[in-house]
Amino acid sequence: MIFIRDGTRVHKLLMLLACVGEYPMRSVYLLGNERVWKRKIRELQQWQDFCLPESGERGRFQMLTVSGKGKNVTIRLHWSALAALKRIREAAHSYYMEHFNQHHFSGAVTHVSRNHRLAETVAMCMAAGIAVLPWEKPEIHDRMIRQMRTKTPCCYLSRELKSFYEDEMKKTEFTRLTAAVVYPYGMYAVYNTRDEAMLWRGGGEEKAQILLEDIFRTDGWRNEAKSAILLGRDFRTAAVTLEGAFVRRHLKERLDQIYENLYFIPMNETGIKMLGIMTRRDWCIRLREAIFGDERANPLPRGLEHDAYMDEAYHFSHLDGDLCRLIRFRRSMRNWPEEQYVLVCYSEQMPYLKEYLGDLWDGANLRVQRIDLDALHTHLQKA
Repeated sequence: MIFIRDGTRVHKLLMLLACVGEYPMRSVYLLGNERVWKRKIRELQQWQDFCLPESGERGRFQMLTVSGKGKNVTIRLHWSALAALKRIREAAHSYYMEHFNQHHFSGAVTHVSRNHRLAETVAMCMAAGIAVLPWEKPEIHDRMIRQMRTKTPCCYLSRELKSFYEDEMKKTEFTRLTAAVVYPYGMYAVYNTRDEAMLWRGGGEEKAQILLEDIFRTDGWRNEAKSAILLGRDFRTAAVTLEGAFVRRHLKERLDQIYENLYFIPMNETGIKMLGIMTRRDWCIRLREAIFGDERANPLPRGLEHDAYMDEAYHFSHLDGDLCRLIRFRRSMRNWPEEQYVLVCYSEQMPYLKEYLGDLWDGANLRVQRIDLDALHTHLQKA
């Protein structure tokens, strides 16, 4: 007999699927130990005896179904599990039935892929401690931002954002936006490119940016959507993104022309820790102080991208994965080749940084300083 208790894998998977409808099998590793989770998923595809400890109710049903081929293998709730979902959390059941066509799914690759992008975004946010389940976070309303300034970071999926202004739906029909993460005094637009170079639609992204600013504004305090998070399968995807997304004939098709900061976060344990760091209040200041102390940037020469000037060298931190700043840093190295530079990064970032910087990587004027992410994450949690 399986007990569906809060905090167990069964309960976590049930709530996750109630939120996202379907989940990609190849991204099970985001939930925890991949081998353990796959074994549990195989077990839940069989008819089992279940018990709800809080009420003492018992039943027999099949919780999951798995279908599809290759990258599109998808995990969904079995129809017989819906009654248990309603007893455990009626709000979750209502949300699921409303947003997933009364438990009817399309098998079209585009629909499955779109749902998988959202599901991976939700899994990353859950792992990073960001509130994402619709029935467990503040609803979007006029005074939400005032309440959010001192509360847990929250993630709002694109379907929630679009439903806030139903008459504005046409403005976001062509956006690749998957979610928005709101944290005390800050906000990110969130995109998930998975393991491919995403085709950006500049006009659609600009409209989505304006819509986000309209939604998360209250009492004259404007929360500008200047920053975005780009999720990808791993850091190799960052190299593909740098090659394609920023080299466009029209500037409006370049995402660095829409957002001032574009933070690339891999969908793995490293990315989960990065996401946790970047949703803390004043995270940027704390991160800079942890690496450079009281040292500050040199105002001259103007336009040289760096974070601190120390020991007669310009130090640049890529610990936040900001691709827009990385582009400006490479440009600075080419414009001022006589200067000395220090690139601060994680070990996992080095392969794609070496590929992107090319001959600059092996130059005599560049030194690479590697930072241990685990130690940094622990330090910032204590701060």
